[in-house]
Amino acid sequence: MQVDYAIIGAGPTGLGAARRLQELGAENFVVLEKNAHPGGLAASFKDAAGYTWDIGGHVVFSHYDYFDRMLDELLGADQLRHERRAYVRSHKTWVPYPFQNNIRHLPREPKWRCVQGLLPGKRPEGPPANFHEWIHCVFGQGIAEVFLWPYNYKVWAIPPARMSASWVGERVSIVGLEGVLKNIILELDEVGWGPNNMFAFPAFGGTGEIFRRMAAPLSGRIRYGEAVASIDAAQNTLTTSAGQVISYKTLLNTGPLDLLMLQQMTAAPDALREAAALLKHNGVHVAGVGVGQRFPHQGQRDDRCWMYFPESDCPFYRVTNFHNYAPANAPGPGKSAFLCETSFSEHKPEELSGLRERTL
Repeated sequence: MQVDYAIIGAGPTGLGAARRLQELGAENFVVLEKNAHPGGLAASFKDAAGYTWDIGGHVVFSHYDYFDRMLDELLGADQLRHERRAYVRSHKTWVPYPFQNNIRHLPREPKWRCVQGLLPGKRPEGPPANFHEWIHCVFGQGIAEVFLWPYNYKVWAIPPARMSASWVGERVSIVGLEGVLKNIILELDEVGWGPNNMFAFPAFGGTGEIFRRMAAPLSGRIRYGEAVASIDAAQNTLTTSAGQVISYKTLLNTGPLDLLMLQQMTAAPDALREAAALLKHNGVHVAGVGVGQRFPHQGQRDDRCWMYFPESDCPFYRVTNFHNYAPANAPGPGKSAFLCETSFSEHKPEELSGLRERTL
């Protein structure tokens, strides 16, 4: 088989590339997907009890017209739009997200620790060498100890001191002493920060519904259940798990780089193999907990989207109220769907045996 483009993976990136090729009039391409379904880590499944689950807490937001038009074209009226309502569980209370903007909700002692760390002369000066130091320099020791250090270790499964801070960008809300004191004294909540303050979600089928619909018109070019066994980059050929040899002009890999270089590429240059061996990764155990009732939040209907858990009294770093994303995610009215995420890595091992009980 000969193609102009061979794409490894029918996740969002692979499907997006295939869709764009088709828009540009390129028809001679193939997408190889090892699973029997599209979507990759953005796929969704319905369990035997009728609950729909994502593989992780995904929300769909964009600042790109092309993507927004595509989403409207794919989902049309079958999408719901939400204003983000997120909270942090800290010191036996709920603090609206972003935490550092809303520490007024903390008990007095940790609230003072957070303010004290922002006082003049309390924060290190000079360029931070890593993410741990960046948090200390920007937010002070109090906010760092109460939330940002333990939470970031819990979510990334890597000590912040082993991470750079160059990736932070718009992912962390920056707040100063004046803003913190203003919110405390005037009793203000500042909850609108961030690029995902408003997000869309499919009315049914979970996040995976987006990619099922994206894959449908490409079905003749997607080969499911067919992984890439080996790649001969010198000859521009690859061999699939079914034994078929495909010649290509251009190869797009959307899978893990270390697997590409260390397992699939038959004669990768030594420098690339050595670089791939240095790559680090983490993973997430996702537990879906279905409950036959709803629970009030502060005496009212719980309209929260998700909750962060930085403390060590539970294994997960985040719980999503998945029933609030779309009513169809639960098998009936009044039922709850809690999506719980627990990270793991070589720095933060998690025993899968017993994790279900600890999560419940």
